[in-house]
Amino acid sequence: MELSATRLTCFALLSAIEEDLRARIEFSMYGIPVEQVLGIKRAADAQRRYTQDQGNTSTPTLSDLLPYVDFSDSFEILNSAGAKLEPREAEFIHENTRRLQNLIPVRNRVAHTRPLDFDDLPTVLDVARLFSNSIDIDTPKIDHVLTRLENEPSFVLGLEIRFPDVTPDSSARHNLPVPDFDETGFIGRKSVVRSLIRTIRGPYPVISLVGDGGIGKTSLALKAAYEILDSPDGPFDAVVWTTARNSLLTVREIKRIQGAVKDSLGMLRAAAEELGGRAATEDPMREVLEYMQHFKVLLILDNLETVLDAKLREFLRELPGGSKVLITSRIGIGALENPIRVEPLENNEAVSLLRALAKIRNVKSLQGLRPSVISSIVDRTSAHPLYIKWFVSVVQAGQRPEDALRSGLLLDYCMSNVYRYISETGRLVLRSMQTLTGLHNQAELAYLNDLDVKTLQSVILELITTNFVLMRTASAGNAVVTEYEVSEFALDYLEKHHPVGEDEQRWLRDRNTSLFAYGEQMSLKSKSNAYDANSLDVRDAKDFSVAAKLIDALGLIYQGDVSRALQIVKDAQDLAPHYHECYRLEAMARIASHNLHGANLAFEKALELNSDSSALNWFYARFLIRDFGQPQVGLTYLQKAATLDPSSVVIKLEITKAYQQLGSDGLAREVCVSLLGSPETALEIKARALEIYVKSLTSAASKRYGGGDYGGCLELLESLKDVLDDLTGLSADDLVRDRVNYARSLSSGVQIKTADSYLAHSASVISASLARWLGIGANDVNDRAYGTVKTMQADRGFGFVRPADGGGDIFFHATDFRPVEEFSHVREGSEISYKKISKAGKIRAVEVWLVER
Repeated sequence: MELSATRLTCFALLSAIEEDLRARIEFSMYGIPVEQVLGIKRAADAQRRYTQDQGNTSTPTLSDLLPYVDFSDSFEILNSAGAKLEPREAEFIHENTRRLQNLIPVRNRVAHTRPLDFDDLPTVLDVARLFSNSIDIDTPKIDHVLTRLENEPSFVLGLEIRFPDVTPDSSARHNLPVPDFDETGFIGRKSVVRSLIRTIRGPYPVISLVGDGGIGKTSLALKAAYEILDSPDGPFDAVVWTTARNSLLTVREIKRIQGAVKDSLGMLRAAAEELGGRAATEDPMREVLEYMQHFKVLLILDNLETVLDAKLREFLRELPGGSKVLITSRIGIGALENPIRVEPLENNEAVSLLRALAKIRNVKSLQGLRPSVISSIVDRTSAHPLYIKWFVSVVQAGQRPEDALRSGLLLDYCMSNVYRYISETGRLVLRSMQTLTGLHNQAELAYLNDLDVKTLQSVILELITTNFVLMRTASAGNAVVTEYEVSEFALDYLEKHHPVGEDEQRWLRDRNTSLFAYGEQMSLKSKSNAYDANSLDVRDAKDFSVAAKLIDALGLIYQGDVSRALQIVKDAQDLAPHYHECYRLEAMARIASHNLHGANLAFEKALELNSDSSALNWFYARFLIRDFGQPQVGLTYLQKAATLDPSSVVIKLEITKAYQQLGSDGLAREVCVSLLGSPETALEIKARALEIYVKSLTSAASKRYGGGDYGGCLELLESLKDVLDDLTGLSADDLVRDRVNYARSLSSGVQIKTADSYLAHSASVISASLARWLGIGANDVNDRAYGTVKTMQADRGFGFVRPADGGGDIFFHATDFRPVEEFSHVREGSEISYKKISKAGKIRAVEVWLVER
């Protein structure tokens, strides 16, 4: 077993400390019987170990037994010696007992070849130097070892680790190797180790550590395995290690390992031989499975990517309960595993590793570097453990640091075994990401490579599994956005060994440029009118590609091809599941196919993703009011939209319609008046607001007139007069003029019917003002009437209207509508304006206008 200089140095110092402590016991306890010095139980335990080790049945002396006494007992004996020690020596031992106790777990790790911690050697050195520098205690062995370490540090390589009091570990069978981080101890990643141990103890039969070559997967597996091995409630009868590592990175080359396992059967054969203690049978897979069925085994398969094949997958599928397999690999194995991705070290951990290696290996050129330079080197290595270790080795061998950082040898070692597993389509996607570096979402990658959703998602999984591509997630509003990029290691490797051709680069950049230009157009359209159903809320360039697909879907909706539109929308949702416009377009398609429940669900999903979009709240409100029969709920969404975009007159106009539909005509008219009075309101919006206002007000005035409330009627008509007097530069359409003319006729009717002279005078003033606004004489007769459609015979092309001012129902025909096409929109309850004529002694309506559908 090859041990590191660090572990051997710890052993040399610990042995020296123990020998000096034993010497102080012998000196201070000279002449006292052994059992009195050690105590009966200690003496018995020490004698048993002595006999087992020496095979000597003679009565041992104190000097013979002290090496077989537990380390902790040595300073406890000195502390209990009391008056037998010099006062200053006794005080020194007592004051430093805690420091000696801190050496116990270090000694256990050294003795049992357990992974060393990062601070184990510094801890031992500190105690040794403290004892050596003290004048209160005599420490010749410690002094000698420290001096020799200073002058001849390599002497430790000739030592054999042996503590006489330590018996071989038989608590659990294992063949775990000495960890390759033994030199520095295990640095950082404590939370990863805890998580890995929890996962191994959990319900998962196969756990994999996946990451780049040299990222630290093997170290993590060993650290966790040793901790499980040493835990008092260890769940396994045996821990078996087998590796398929087939190459070794040296300072100058990648060396192939002779006799390395070449396939999965070779790996399983090694495991079977370890479990059975003999040569494996002809079917090692069955043999290992049988062992794992009868015993709880943790089988660790290291460097699996070099032997990944169908036989191994078959083995993993047949694992019996209770036993587990822990895999380290550069490539995931898919559905059979519970993967844990191993990321680079944290920056501070990487700095600690570099400094520790430089100090242990005495690389002077690295020890004196400023913190900023060390940090820069760590950045260049991407905090990759193997890169850092190799970098220190190369500098130690005489290369300049800047030359070491430019070497491609490490890239070849880390990536060469993996690239061959990538499909042609995967390599196509990789080339697009090489050319257009940075983060990309699925929609971008699908567009750039002209791939359908299922193919792309399969390829992305493949690239993540092989560690060429990293997945990044970030919060965006109420959603989590996922994007992908080529890892720095992979990008360096690809540029060196698989560069993208100039023609392909040019084609990809041109395609990306055209997408960007199209996206900018969509973005500008959205900003110019966010409340146009045909415009899309394009947040940034990441939305361009999926927005382009949605525009195609929009065209199909208007063409009536809803099924194809929904398929495109579904693909867009798969590519960009957190883009709210994918779900708004689904709602539009559902409305077109009369699936209102589906449309409502789609709108709700869109709002979950972007509840702070005023346009989205507005679109949903219009759907609730116009299609879903929930105007009150729709009004709340309109009000939220208005809060989000208080300057929008489009939202305010829609609010007036909602109030009108809910019967809150007064509130509707208030909003209309604010729109009409605002200089920010566009003329077309003012025209629509005026239409709503005039209709609402004349309807209310007509009801009061019909009920004999002439004062209330005139109050409303005076409000109309004031609004019209304040309007400038706004031309009204025929329907508005018709309504105003009707209001004039109501004021004239009040003037005739009322006996109140004040009301009659007010009515005369209002009538004259309205006439002036209409551009007619005050005494001109209003020959148009109003009413509500009572019955319809649409298939026969006629119906009857009930006049607003009373009287019998009046006949109208489809050919009397202006334009004739409006007849198709007439329903029972629709409001119409018309002229009355007498024909063959009967009254009928002609020149009919549809006032409100």
